[in-house]
Amino acid sequence: MTDAYRRLLDRLGPAVSAVGFLFVIWQALIQGVPAAVAAAPGTAFALLVEATALLAAGAVLTGIGWVTLLRLTVRPTMRRSCLFGIFLFTQLDRYRPGNVLQYVSRHAALAPFGVSVGESLTVAMAEALCLLTATGLLIGSAAMLGGLDVSLPFRIVSEFSLAVTGMAGVALLVMVVLQRSVVARLFASRRAVARMLFAVALDVATFVAMGLALDHMVGLVAPAASRDLVTLSSVAAAAWLAGFVMPGAPAGLGVREVVLTVLLVPTVGADAAAV
Repeated sequence: MTDAYRRLLDRLGPAVSAVGFLFVIWQALIQGVPAAVAAAPGTAFALLVEATALLAAGAVLTGIGWVTLLRLTVRPTMRRSCLFGIFLFTQLDRYRPGNVLQYVSRHAALAPFGVSVGESLTVAMAEALCLLTATGLLIGSAAMLGGLDVSLPFRIVSEFSLAVTGMAGVALLVMVVLQRSVVARLFASRRAVARMLFAVALDVATFVAMGLALDHMVGLVAPAASRDLVTLSSVAAAAWLAGFVMPGAPAGLGVREVVLTVLLVPTVGADAAAV
């Protein structure tokens, strides 16, 4: 990556994030404070705390999955607690504006322990494969259950968001096929396959935790809206992936919020989705 290209991403990513945040905030201000929140601020605060705890639990599950994949592909001698600390530190570093290549900082933290660049890339590919598999499972389940309705005004953006999800998955699968040595390493034995499936299950659980957090917040601003956990979890997964494929945006902030708002519209309505 050239310096000019990196400088472009350093400016483009935060700019996209800022525009996304402004869009969501503008939509929320138009709708005003929901009546349920104004009537019971204490209950609203408790629900927000519960939603925050669920998101924190999701981060812990993701960390456990990453440690599992790292020990599968690299087999470092470090203790699990040390690896988990590195994961949390590099996750927080993703929110630094202009952090274009989050995996560079993660490798920098692992390099002193003898982890090579190739091994870091293998772990990153395995992590992305598991996350995309989990996202595909949830979105496919929601689609089969009829939970994803893109027939309302934001149909074009909704379909574009889901198309980006699909293209990212296809691109990753092509990359995995080209890197046959990586495939051989990740699926070398039944034990390795079991660990990969365990990591996928943890990622599904992470998105379900995000879906539960969304359920809390949707129930707060739109108690009468019909919703189900599979749909909300798939919406959370698609929004996360949209932020993942946006280079330069700090942890996908702004991008994820816009996609989340757009995909929630058919389920809970435009006013509740924005708030």
